[in-house]
Amino acid sequence: MATQQTSEEKAAEARAEKITFMIFGAIVLALVLGFLTMGITGVGLVGLATVPVIYVLLVLMAGGKA
Repeated sequence: MATQQTSEEKAAEARAEKITFMIFGAIVLALVLGFLTMGITGVGLVGLATVPVIYVLLVLMAGGKA
């Protein structure tokens, strides 16, 4: 049985998808810039820096229950 979404729910879901794609794009851009400036070390530093960001995003997705 399919559930029907209201227009507000559809707009909120579209906004959330747009924000998600922007975050992924920013991470990929940061990895590329890290590689171009510092080589493989830059990729590692950017990867290490994204760990707290991913944790915060997971906490937000869980509704702030840490």
